[in-house]
Amino acid sequence: MTETVQKLTSFDLLRPAIHPLAQGFFQWCVVTPDLDAKCAELEKLYGPAGFWIMENAPLLNVTYRGKQIDLRVDLALGYIGDTNIEVVRPRPDGDDNLYSEFLEERPEGGFHHLGFQVYDFEAAAESLTESHGAAVQSGDFGVDGTVFAYFDTTAVTGLYTEILYFDAGVTGSMARLRAGNPPQV
Repeated sequence: MTETVQKLTSFDLLRPAIHPLAQGFFQWCVVTPDLDAKCAELEKLYGPAGFWIMENAPLLNVTYRGKQIDLRVDLALGYIGDTNIEVVRPRPDGDDNLYSEFLEERPEGGFHHLGFQVYDFEAAAESLTESHGAAVQSGDFGVDGTVFAYFDTTAVTGLYTEILYFDAGVTGSMARLRAGNPPQV
């Protein structure tokens, strides 16, 4: 047992987590070359009640490795209990991006990142930048204030880490989706 674990008491375990990521695990994501097939596989395996599919999702002001890009992806979002499941397929009509890079390395696709909903985006980004370098890819989801950023934590977890800050509209859409009522776009 490590020294850190040995020092923890029941009281320690009852304290709220203070790290910006410790408060909001939200999502796991699979990147795939075939969105429909992957969604069908995941429904059969894990049983989410369908997916909210967005063709050419509204990802704006995106930077990839420090350069502005035109990111074009199809997204599917669903829930297994309280955990959001995201399936991403990069579109061939967009610029190179983190998802297409992943498929170049793993043409069959696979588990890509863990997503954390954060309430202080700047603090979470600063923490991850200090420990893992600048965001690899970041941008806006729509125009109302929802933002995202990916950090390369593959040396630690084998996956990227995404942080997300949701505006009120996206928060409501995700709550409806979780309740089994996919948003209408």
